[in-house]
Amino acid sequence: MSTLKEMAASLNLSVMAVSKALRDAPDISAGTKARVQAEARRRNYIPNRAAQNLRSRRSGIIGVVVPNINHTYYSHLVWGIERQAEAIGLQILLGHSLDRAENEMREVQKLIARQVEVLLLVPAVRWQHRLATLELIRTSGIPTVLLDAYPAGAENFPRVSWVVCDDHRGAQLATEHLLQLGHREILFLAGPNGSSSSAGRFSGYQRALLEAGVEYTDTRVYLAAKDIDSGHKAMGQALSEEAPFTAVVAHNDSVAIGAIDTLLQQGFRVPEDISVIGFGDGILAANFRVPLTTMRVPQTEMGEAAVRLALDLQKGEPVQPRQLPVEITIRSSTAKLLV
Repeated sequence: MSTLKEMAASLNLSVMAVSKALRDAPDISAGTKARVQAEARRRNYIPNRAAQNLRSRRSGIIGVVVPNINHTYYSHLVWGIERQAEAIGLQILLGHSLDRAENEMREVQKLIARQVEVLLLVPAVRWQHRLATLELIRTSGIPTVLLDAYPAGAENFPRVSWVVCDDHRGAQLATEHLLQLGHREILFLAGPNGSSSSAGRFSGYQRALLEAGVEYTDTRVYLAAKDIDSGHKAMGQALSEEAPFTAVVAHNDSVAIGAIDTLLQQGFRVPEDISVIGFGDGILAANFRVPLTTMRVPQTEMGEAAVRLALDLQKGEPVQPRQLPVEITIRSSTAKLLV
């Protein structure tokens, strides 16, 4: 493998000049940069990032923790993060929480030990208001951006911000879509307590009912989580309690898919008997056996925005949390109510 010293000797330049040319420094002429870059390509030169970071006292690494990279929603988030990081010469180091708070803490500890410059974190489900991870992050002083949701109390932590979608508006639009199709008995499968996304989507559902003059009742709200299995269970509970409904707003696509599976197993037709709408618009939504009507979340853009926000935090610049818009994608899982 070629070194900077060997390249400099072959070009009759100083090592410093070659290094600056490769970094596109402004005090090196365009002609010299072209010569150096051509020689680097000829030699298949690979920069020693570790040495560069040691000299600059920076790791050049963004730490990322998501529940599970195998879930397409989170893989799109990570793709956005990676694309933005690569554009500015940074790398990512990825950890998985499996949506468990204790795993999340362990992964964050590992990333802090690796001296990551910033942290990007999709918070794990918490059934209790415990912010141990954020307390750890506060102690480390590492700028941190939460993606997709943030726990209650996150606003009290310095150097912590978030990028989320407009959960309230999204659930309101989802519920309004069902109302426009003639549905009035609309079930809501809520997400985990203590999450901004759960609170926002629940309030959006309530707002749509209120504005349509439809009475809200707790008997049509069932607690789920964020996965398919919780959708199965929540829908099974609703059916066992014989709650009257003709449509369902689910916390996300996974919950919606679990709910539809249960409905089909019990002999219901979707959407002829029951309409179902999700939230997220991942790959599963379009390719499920009943293509899912859902709210599209700009997942890749969320990842890109999180990197930019984290670097602004790192610079000490004043930042505001970001809220990205959502839009409805209509497919086969919703239809007009047949009277």
